[in-house]
Amino acid sequence: MNRTILALSAIAFAIPAVAEDTMTMTNIIELGQETWSPNNAVPPGMGLMMIYGNPTQPASFIFRAKIPPGYKLPPHTHPDARVVTVLKGTYYSGVGTEFDEGKLRAFPAGSFYATPGNTPHFSATRDEEVVIQEMGTGPGTGMTYVHPQDDPRSH
Repeated sequence: MNRTILALSAIAFAIPAVAEDTMTMTNIIELGQETWSPNNAVPPGMGLMMIYGNPTQPASFIFRAKIPPGYKLPPHTHPDARVVTVLKGTYYSGVGTEFDEGKLRAFPAGSFYATPGNTPHFSATRDEEVVIQEMGTGPGTGMTYVHPQDDPRSH
C-alpha cells in the first residue's frame, strides 16, 4: 500500500514538470533590444513598440511608448479602456477636453492607472524621457482628438 501511494505521488509531481517543459514563451523583448517605430497618430517624437497582440483584432493588446522630454499630447479619446503603467520617468496625465497644465497629475515610474473608454484626456512629459506601457482591447481601437486640428494625421 505504501509503495502504491509513493508511486502515485511521484507521478503526480512529475506531470507538472513534464507540462512545464512543453510550454513556450512568446513575444520576448529583452532589455536593450527594443525596436521603436514612429507613431503617425500622435505629434512627432514619440516612439511606439507593439509588444503583444494586434489592435485590429478582438482581443487585448499591449504597446510601449517612448516619449521625449517636453512632449505634449493634446486631448483625445479611445473607444476602449486603457491601462497604463509608467516604466521610466514621470508621466503627467489629466482628464478634460482642454489641455490644462493645472490638471496634470504626476505618475512616477512604477505608477499605474486606468482610463475608461471615451474619456477625454491629455498628457505630457517634462524634463526627462518617459516610457509607458499601455494596454487596450481591439478591434476598432484608435485615437480621436477632441479638437480635429490637433490630429497630426490631418496635416
